[in-house]
Amino acid sequence: MDAEQVTPVVIAGGGLVGSLMAFLFAQQRPDVAVKVVEPQADGPVPDKRTIALAAGTVDLLNAQGIWQELTDEAEAIKHIHVSDRGYLGATRLHAEQEGVAALGYVVPAAALNKALYDRLQALPQVEWLAGSQVTGLEQQQQYCNVTLQTPNGEQQLKAQLVVGADGQRSFIREQLGIGVQTTDYGQVGIIANISVDKPLAGWAYERFTETGPLALLPLPKQQASLVWSVAEEQAEQVLALPDDEFLAQLQHAFGYRAGRFTAVGQRLQFPLRLHLAERSVAHRAVLIGNASHTLHPIAGQGFNLGVRDAICLSDQLAKADDLGSYATLATYWREREDDYKNIIGLTDMLVRGFSNHYWPLTKCRNLALLGLDALPPLRQAFARQTMGLAPLASRGGAS
Repeated sequence: MDAEQVTPVVIAGGGLVGSLMAFLFAQQRPDVAVKVVEPQADGPVPDKRTIALAAGTVDLLNAQGIWQELTDEAEAIKHIHVSDRGYLGATRLHAEQEGVAALGYVVPAAALNKALYDRLQALPQVEWLAGSQVTGLEQQQQYCNVTLQTPNGEQQLKAQLVVGADGQRSFIREQLGIGVQTTDYGQVGIIANISVDKPLAGWAYERFTETGPLALLPLPKQQASLVWSVAEEQAEQVLALPDDEFLAQLQHAFGYRAGRFTAVGQRLQFPLRLHLAERSVAHRAVLIGNASHTLHPIAGQGFNLGVRDAICLSDQLAKADDLGSYATLATYWREREDDYKNIIGLTDMLVRGFSNHYWPLTKCRNLALLGLDALPPLRQAFARQTMGLAPLASRGGAS
């Protein structure tokens, strides 16, 4: 087969992780063609979320010259307060104590999407296939046969490597015959922007309540981004509450540490489950981001884990002669496996541990929070893990 007929890398999905993957790889291998297949017909993928970027993720974006485009819309997280409603146990993390400018930043996902999209449009080796999607995938020894549905009809191409960055309901994962392990936490996440009577001043809050974790992240102009986990059977009732009643229930669950909640924006919901692909690499194919793992948002680690997927994969591909070879992808997975185990284990432990009201367990978890607050080395290790700066998160495994 003529080598010119083969596209070296096809990335299915032009969301945050897929776009970042394309950009990082293009920076390291400007001689290699990349096709990004994105169903969105025009422009960057729309995304109404507010996302928390770990310090390690911000370091990466800054090194790539992208962060400068986001600073006007970014809000620094300089302090994190973690508490358990009704108990004394609490811990506080401070950027100054960790020797960093901020523990993380909160940014609109749409702003990061646009910054990445604009960069990709300027790269001649990257082709953005808007309004297109992968509809078929067949693995061969030296390439994958990929079928696309495009605005101009069906298209066939061959790829040395297919990267599945197509989200939780990944078509690539399905075509590869890779199963998914699902843990249903019996919770629904309610997200909204909240107005507060005073600025949060760089404070982020994680409050464990009877219904589940409640996170409040700082936004500009006396606003906060809310993720409130409630039991599935309560979700519809909470969503249907008039604004004043919703705010009253939220205030009761959270308390007044952040101030008085004065208004709430549009409320959205999503089920809280852990989805973990049974494997993330296959012959000439790899899964990254939510196609590989979808986490509970309790520690804000899902997107940052996907960022580290993109970093590690682009690093491995930059050194590879055969982009989709077993050796290349096996090395990638060895680099990522410990990070997965640590972050997924931490997230799952927090969800299970703080959603359980068994009396001895509540005592243990409050002692744990008090211990974190009283023991600086332990607190520092926890902080560096969540910031994406832990030893396991060094270049090969993180940002």
